[in-house]
Parts: sequence; C-alpha cells; structure tokens
Amino acid sequence: MNKRGLSARETRSRIRVAFEKAGPRSPLPAALDPGTMKRGRASLVRSLPTWVGRFGFLAGRDSECLWCEPLAPSGAVFPSQMVIDVPLGRYMIEILDAVTLQWVSRESAEGGPLVAGLPYTGNPVLVWIRSAG
Repeated sequence: MNKRGLSARETRSRIRVAFEKAGPRSPLPAALDPGTMKRGRASLVRSLPTWVGRFGFLAGRDSECLWCEPLAPSGAVFPSQMVIDVPLGRYMIEILDAVTLQWVSRESAEGGPLVAGLPYTGNPVLVWIRSAG
C-alpha cells in the first residue's frame, strides 16, 4: 500500500476535533489517549481504497480509529473496502464525514483481519472501530 501516513499526533488531533464537533453522540475513544496505545501502528492497516491519499491509525484498549483524507477527485472511488489487522472477534464500524459531521455508515464485521466498507464522501472521514462483544 503506497499511501502517505499521518503521525500519531496529527491523527489524534484530527480525530479529536471531528468527535468534538460531531457532538455528544458518544464519548471520545480511549484510542485518543496516548497512554492507552497498544498497537497503533499504521502497518496494521493492510489495504485502503484508491481514493485515500493520507491516513492515520490509532489503537487503544477498547477501540481503533482510522482517519482518511481523500485524493483530489479522480473518479476512482470503487472498490471501497479497507482491511485492518485486529484480533479475532466481532466489531462495530461507524464512519463520520468530518466536514458534514454526519455518521454516513454503520456496520458489523468479523475481525482477524477486519474487512469492511469505507464509503467515499469527498471529505475526510473518521472510522471508529469498537468491539461488539
């Protein structure tokens, strides 16, 4: 995968702002606290859609957060799946458009690795991955 990565600090900052602007729907994930990091390496992101230009990945004890910034529109927005190394288990994946502040997708998927949709909105998106059980 040949994508430009964001530092953990840049990623944490962008995700925190998006969560705070989106309102009180849910608490900030522990993955945003540097003290809870356990495996927040970008190398755990195996594959992202071709429309993703830059990304950052954070992982904590109870959730993971992926930040994706789109390339300039190229018309190539499909297929739009991501593959992320997470432990075996069931996960909830929610995706927030960071500009419109709308939650644009919610799905459940099995992990080990996790394969899930990553919709193209034309804006940066925040992917929040939490254990579902």
